[in-house]
Amino acid sequence: MSPRSAQANQRLHEEQKERILAAALPVFVQKGLAATRMTDIATAAKMGYGSVYHYFPDKEAIFTALIQREMEASAQHIREVLEMPGTPWERLEWWLSRAMIWVYKHPEVILFMTQVLINEPAHEQLRSLVYQLSRTSHQELRRLIVEGQEAGQVATGNPDQLVIAIQSCLQGFAIEAAFRQDHAREQFPDAQILLRLLRP
Repeated sequence: MSPRSAQANQRLHEEQKERILAAALPVFVQKGLAATRMTDIATAAKMGYGSVYHYFPDKEAIFTALIQREMEASAQHIREVLEMPGTPWERLEWWLSRAMIWVYKHPEVILFMTQVLINEPAHEQLRSLVYQLSRTSHQELRRLIVEGQEAGQVATGNPDQLVIAIQSCLQGFAIEAAFRQDHAREQFPDAQILLRLLRP
């Protein structure tokens, strides 16, 4: 096989895996892991039942891949924040702006993560992955808040409490975006709403 053919095959392989993951996410959100079958995912992806098994051995592997994908995206987000120039407040504003846009576009991801923590007690490994992702996000935002407090740009107070307040708002916005899809983009809260909680 030529290098070009190998690259094309690898690209197709990744595209098909992404197709399965994209189709599986809303199925998991709707049914939960326990009630979801591989046939449900195959139907949602418009692929043959056997084709899905070619890429993933079981639904747990798909579930895990979805969580790991979000962990990788979060790690990339952290790198971008750390490399970004500007004041602590400017980095915090950028972080929250990105977070709000992401929540509006992908509310099902937060619902998916919440469902893992609440409804999947039997899958401790998956819950552990979600906890890890949540801790990473918490630590990232906490660092920005502490830097802002040290610079006098963020309100004083317990940084962990401020992080939990912001994250709770984001979760609430995700629920609103998921179940009130008639909202126009301009009606959805922007980062300035959350930044008011942090102004000194």
